[in-house]
Amino acid sequence: MHLKINHQAKILSLITIVVLVFSPLFMAQASTSQTPASTVQLTTTSEYTNYVHNFNNAEGNCTYIEKPMFPVLIKSSQIAIGENWTIICPLLEGHNYHIYFYGAYINTSTSAMTDYNVYVYDPQGNLESSHTQSAGLPEHLGTTVNTALFTPTQSGNYTFVINNNPVDSEGAQEATFMIIENLLCDQWYNSIVEGTNGGVANFYTNWAYEFETNASYVQLYVKVPNTLDMYEARLYLMNNAASPSLDNFPLAWEPGLYGNLTGSVGGYNFEPNSYRGVAYASCEYMGQSMSLNYTSPNIGANLYQVVFIGEVGSGNIQFMLKTNFENSSLIPLTIPSRVYPEEPTPLAFTTNSSNLESARLSYTTDNWNNSNTLDMDVSNQTCMAKIPGQTAGTLVQYKINATDIIENSFYSSGNYTVKEPLTLDITAVENKILLGENITIKGVLTLNNTEPVVAPDYNSSMVNVQFSSSNFTKTLECPVSGNGTFLASFRPNSCGPWAVFATSPETQASFRCDSQELFITVTEPSFYIRYSLFIIAALIGAEAALGVVYFLKFRGS
Repeated sequence: MHLKINHQAKILSLITIVVLVFSPLFMAQASTSQTPASTVQLTTTSEYTNYVHNFNNAEGNCTYIEKPMFPVLIKSSQIAIGENWTIICPLLEGHNYHIYFYGAYINTSTSAMTDYNVYVYDPQGNLESSHTQSAGLPEHLGTTVNTALFTPTQSGNYTFVINNNPVDSEGAQEATFMIIENLLCDQWYNSIVEGTNGGVANFYTNWAYEFETNASYVQLYVKVPNTLDMYEARLYLMNNAASPSLDNFPLAWEPGLYGNLTGSVGGYNFEPNSYRGVAYASCEYMGQSMSLNYTSPNIGANLYQVVFIGEVGSGNIQFMLKTNFENSSLIPLTIPSRVYPEEPTPLAFTTNSSNLESARLSYTTDNWNNSNTLDMDVSNQTCMAKIPGQTAGTLVQYKINATDIIENSFYSSGNYTVKEPLTLDITAVENKILLGENITIKGVLTLNNTEPVVAPDYNSSMVNVQFSSSNFTKTLECPVSGNGTFLASFRPNSCGPWAVFATSPETQASFRCDSQELFITVTEPSFYIRYSLFIIAALIGAEAALGVVYFLKFRGS
């Protein structure tokens, strides 16, 4: 059965409510463990009575909630069969609210008695949705029946009419209607907070939000402006393994919404001297940031309500409930393999986590006896900076400390040595030689930079010259003179093509460089040249023999 309402009378009554209550329309978010203290019944506190109003108008019984953070208790027999109770609350366009209606009337057995239906109207009085589950079943008050959260399409007073179905209901059992803004973990939010006025809370002195997460360990970060001193930030665990859920979303332990406490669950309140939750933090002075942490005993979903209480001043706080503690790292994007003298060295790193918030680079050229620090440029997940140029032979060591927007810290370090770029040229004295002769190579080692800041000292340099044929290789280590020249000589052991290649190894002050490759042809000498010694020896022998014969001949005569 659908409830019929006079929309014109409804709009007039809403105007009357605003005039009577005269509270500001909610148009912006307001924006360690302990031994449990005594708890209070939330409905009896000044914060509750100041901002939750019960009255009657042309439409019947109404409750006006000025801030979406209070439970509304529907007592047994409060809504007689066939009667309504209207709940009105200002909501913000595009924000997500957890709205649920549950309690003693929930009964999934065949003995269910009470059949409550809920009708939702937008700020213009138009029916936005109807929720008419049968007796004993909870209504799904999300934007759709398959979503747990309600997202308004406009800002203003939304109306929730609870009707005790005159056709199917046989009872009027107790229930709780709750609206609270639900926020995502690992995101920063803003909230207005005001201090008290002579000890009396202002509209934005107290505010609350809800978070849901499967993470067992959480951290709450609160950044406080210099214009504000916060009394406390509190974290309340609102569910346990026995708590109900709807649309796969946990619901609070109902008595805990009113300040009751069982173990570590519940105790929700705004009173300065009452139960402070499973963890809490406080400002000691204006602008002091706060953080707290907690590990839940629950297995599975955890439902938290975060309470902010202002003390002095006013301003926008920034806050985040962090659950992402994965081991993230800084990954180098640009680390030059060669760094030359007096050239700035760009360094760029990225992270596989959230966007970076800040990054600082420290570097030293004397093994951290002295150091310099630079603020790095940050863009999304990347940080960049340039280390000033240094002289050849300088070892530069650096460290990077960065923080992302969800307060993860990153560290990276490294080093590089500034070195001169060199050029190595070789030439052959002769490109063609005879077997038995030497291959002679002349070389010169020079700076690529024609105007070095410091003239290189080549006396400590060595050049390796390699001579190779198809089946033999010989390497000579050649010292380099002060002007960068050197000489290498080698006698090949076979004919054919020989390749010559030179390398200057990397040093503390210079990079390795290689020469071009030369090819030398080694040929066999001619027959005359090859056997010239034998021919000469034979001629000498023949002459000697003739001399002996001549000597003997003349001696005989």
